[in-house]
Amino acid sequence: MSVVIGLAFSACSLFSGAGRGRREVHIVTVDNNVCKRLKEKVVIYGVFVDSKVGGVWSTHDVRSTMDSMRIAADWIEAQARMQGIDLVIEVASHEKGGVVPVRSELPRAGLDGVIRGSNPSNLIDRWADKACRQVQSSFPRDTASITLTKNMPKDRERLIARLRDLHGTDNVALMLFVNNYHGSESSIALHTGSTDRIEYAVVAFKRPAVIAHEFLHLFGALDLYITPYDSKKEAEKRKRFAMDRFPNEIMAFPFRGLDSLQIGSLTEYLIGWRRELTREDAELLAGEKVRFAKY
Repeated sequence: MSVVIGLAFSACSLFSGAGRGRREVHIVTVDNNVCKRLKEKVVIYGVFVDSKVGGVWSTHDVRSTMDSMRIAADWIEAQARMQGIDLVIEVASHEKGGVVPVRSELPRAGLDGVIRGSNPSNLIDRWADKACRQVQSSFPRDTASITLTKNMPKDRERLIARLRDLHGTDNVALMLFVNNYHGSESSIALHTGSTDRIEYAVVAFKRPAVIAHEFLHLFGALDLYITPYDSKKEAEKRKRFAMDRFPNEIMAFPFRGLDSLQIGSLTEYLIGWRRELTREDAELLAGEKVRFAKY
């Protein structure tokens, strides 16, 4: 029997029937949604969004952020090579005579305020959909002859479908960038454990390590540091242990220099580079009473 456990690291012990022997557990972010396993050809697609709260993009800001995306992609590819994983990451963005930012307004509170409010994902989804419609409207008309329904600008899902056709791969990591790297705005990955809403990330920093961190979230990685949203003492205890166990882990220390970081064994399992968890990693997630699925 397979049991699905929660998305957040703090929810990893929340599954039914745990008290009766060892049961096979599947983590909802693993091998799920659009970004399944971080292997073979992958596209990291950046959308640059102007807004009153986040600020507007200059040519320099766009170029330097694209450079950071490439640095992050190169680093992840190098980590994959060390593990014998076949991976090529293509960095792309919405270009029409150069990268032209789109415009979509977040509520006045900005991303941080939205996250702390009610129904944050719905508000951010609507904001992201508006930006994605503008991106897709700049593409050439869909002339595919196989599909009955032409791919018209609508939302994130339609943009992802078009990008899959244009780039010839299933794995498209959608990342929306807001130009507030000089402030204290958050970055966030949404719907990574969903089965009905496309996952994507919103990033407010230029740092390559932050971009790599959010990119890995899209492929199933979990936060291994204590966040403001961790309210349970057991979750905090596990994360402190994770930070000690993985002192150079990118999912635990995203604000360090990228060259000082690595992808640890737990994250390797979550993103599809390792078929099964080590015993120590399994105990870190949920103790000794469960058996995690192999894949």
